[in-house]
Amino acid sequence: MEQSNIAKLISNYGSRAWNMISMFAFIPFYVKILGPEGYGLIGFFSVILGILSFADGGMSSAIIREFSQNNTVSYKYNIFKKLEKYYLLICFVIFVLIFSLSKVIVTIGLNSQTIPFNDLIYYVKIIGLCVSTHLITSLYYGAYFALDSQVKANLIQFIWSTCKSGVVIIIFYLIYNTIEVYFFWQILCNVLYIIVLRFLMIRKLKNKGDIYAERIEYLPKHLTNYLSGMIFIAIISSINFQADKLITSSIFELNIFGFYNLASSLSQIPVILAIPLMLFVFPLFSKFANRNSISSEIDLNETFIKAYYLINIVSVGVVAIIFLYAEEILVLWTKNLIPVSILNDIVFDLKMLIVGSFFLSIQFPLYYLLLSKGKTKYTIIQGIVQICLGLPMLYFCSKTYGLRGVPLSWVFINLLSLVYLLIIVFKKYITIPFGRFQLKTFIVPLGSITIVNSLFYAIFNLAGDFFLLFAITGFILSIIFCVVCINYFNRMPILSVKQFYNFPNDEK
Repeated sequence: MEQSNIAKLISNYGSRAWNMISMFAFIPFYVKILGPEGYGLIGFFSVILGILSFADGGMSSAIIREFSQNNTVSYKYNIFKKLEKYYLLICFVIFVLIFSLSKVIVTIGLNSQTIPFNDLIYYVKIIGLCVSTHLITSLYYGAYFALDSQVKANLIQFIWSTCKSGVVIIIFYLIYNTIEVYFFWQILCNVLYIIVLRFLMIRKLKNKGDIYAERIEYLPKHLTNYLSGMIFIAIISSINFQADKLITSSIFELNIFGFYNLASSLSQIPVILAIPLMLFVFPLFSKFANRNSISSEIDLNETFIKAYYLINIVSVGVVAIIFLYAEEILVLWTKNLIPVSILNDIVFDLKMLIVGSFFLSIQFPLYYLLLSKGKTKYTIIQGIVQICLGLPMLYFCSKTYGLRGVPLSWVFINLLSLVYLLIIVFKKYITIPFGRFQLKTFIVPLGSITIVNSLFYAIFNLAGDFFLLFAITGFILSIIFCVVCINYFNRMPILSVKQFYNFPNDEK
């Protein structure tokens, strides 16, 4: 292999960790420099980006899936060119639609006390261009990433993320501190990122062989079937993911929406931590799931178990810390910018959102295993049920309980989805005893980590100060205690960690 499994994992997590750190480190600066309503517009941009992620239509995951298998270089190049053409067209249409409907979008989705209506329309038009250029980056990243260039792809993404999140603050101080400068800087970074990734990806393909050896007139049937299923999944997922923010942006004022978006951003940490692992695992799933042999089935099961282990250990630790210290984290992070009148509501929302995100994060191994086998129908059914149950519940709870009611449906639909996917995967696609699997990979991490962190939280309440010291210490010791418990359960050396990251060789 060009890059080892451990190098890929470290680069994946390093890149995502920096994305997460930079996002959370710089948000207080955005709020301070641009004001709560200015940051609210950044949050609204994130919502629009999330809603329109369906435009991807599975193209980025499709290209990772195709590039990860033993196809010819010219086949990969042809697939890339056709997907690129469709993707560019879709992104252009999105820009035109947002630009044309900007007035309607502002009327329905934004409430501001300080920003003039016409200025909001202007910002939404810029957001349209920003969203379009951002969406297409996933195609180029996925293509380069899948060419056994995970480390390099993550390094480039690290630089891109730093420029977008951090350098823009320097721009604020050197040029002008307006929301307009923020959005135009995002567009510039996106365009440069696309150019660099496309150049490197084409060069990588040319180094592997003749990219013009054959010509493909149409996308293969298996790929069009996969894409058609992924389009439905993406549409449904974007609605489910962003519905709560749409409700808060339309019902509440822009500054309140901005603070809710802060809590929502913080609650995504379990998901952010799960994605790097799944980006590493998905190519392995795709290889093992499409080989008809006993050894490949064993490798698939082992890869699935390890992925589930790691996500649970990391996610439970993070969820425990954020849930227990929610108020302290928000106050420290925002430097008391959240008004006292809504602080308790935002704290409650954060606790509910982080629980819902935990249920979502541990769905990822199940979801990507189904994708590796080309099975999209189950996720489509799941998404439709989520919309039919979740949206009415979201509206009812928001109207009945106000700001505290917004995240309740998020917890419900993600718990329901987790149970559904577990039933489908273990009934049809994984040959592992369900009860023993859940005991080892879910109950042990959940119980051991929760107990240790709860003890440290109780001590903190007695001490009344230095919550970061108790939170960090509790997190580290709880992870160590969890590893010890799992190793004892599996009759392994007590402090052994190699089995957690030593995935099956993808070159078999």
